[in-house]
Amino acid sequence: MDSRFVARHTIFSLSRAGNECESRWPAPADTITRMKEEDSYVCDACGEEIVVPVDPSAGSSQEYVEDCPVCCNPNVIHVEIDGDGDVRVWAEAE
Repeated sequence: MDSRFVARHTIFSLSRAGNECESRWPAPADTITRMKEEDSYVCDACGEEIVVPVDPSAGSSQEYVEDCPVCCNPNVIHVEIDGDGDVRVWAEAE
C-alpha cells in the first residue's frame, strides 16, 4: 500500500458584511492555465509556420525583426500578452 497522499488546504474568506465565512477548495491543477512558452507566426514571404519563444519579461507588447529560417526574408514579429496571459503572435514583411 502506498503511503503517499495529497494534502489540500481549505481557503476561508469573509463576506463584505463580515458575518459569513465561506470555505472553498483551491482549483484543481488541471484547470489552472499557464502562459504559452512559445507560439507561431506565418512567414509573409513563403507562408511557412515558424515557432518562436515567448518572453514575458520583454513586456506585454513586443516588436522585433527576425529573418525567416526557411526563406531568409525579414519579418516584423509582433507579440501581445494580455492580462490573463493569453499570447498573440503575428508577422508582417519588413
